[in-house]
Amino acid sequence: MSDFILTLSETSLQMLWFATQIILGLLLADFVTGFFHWLEDRYGGPSWPVIGPIIRSTIRHHKKPRRMVTRTFFQRNGLTYFLAACFAVSFLIVGWVNPLTITAVLFGAMANEFHNWSHKKPSENGPLITWLQKTPFVISPFEHAKHHRGKKNTHYCAVTGWMNEPLERVRFWRKMEAIIRAFARLRPRRDPTVRRRPITA
Repeated sequence: MSDFILTLSETSLQMLWFATQIILGLLLADFVTGFFHWLEDRYGGPSWPVIGPIIRSTIRHHKKPRRMVTRTFFQRNGLTYFLAACFAVSFLIVGWVNPLTITAVLFGAMANEFHNWSHKKPSENGPLITWLQKTPFVISPFEHAKHHRGKKNTHYCAVTGWMNEPLERVRFWRKMEAIIRAFARLRPRRDPTVRRRPITA
């Protein structure tokens, strides 16, 4: 009987550790993709080599958010899949293949498609995707809409959206920008789609 209880206890701990790794993988995917989103939104310019087209696409997206839903699957996700593959190969090389890293790579690879779904109507997404958006595991249109409000410089995480509120609460992105400004003398790019407030006397 004691052996059975011990085995049951070990199984429960293994299941708990497995579930914990899945949750940590989701948090990691949300944060890392949010970090890349923040970089492309705040730094670089349309004329820069290599990343210039990405910056132009970002600016166009902020101007016309639904433009992305007309693009092909590969146009939306090609770069994201490439980056996810780089992370996957890196994890394989160093031997970090576990539920945490697998979850992070799989959900990270889908980041831009989740983003795309958040700009579609329920009738366009269909019942399955609309249901997924109501679960905690895929970002909802309401959560992502927070990024497109105001100065468009908050709520960058678009996998689950779990990391948005904690990061905004501690002003993580603003602090990162202050560090970059202090050490690299580089200011964030002003979003041309955001109107400046008129100067009043």
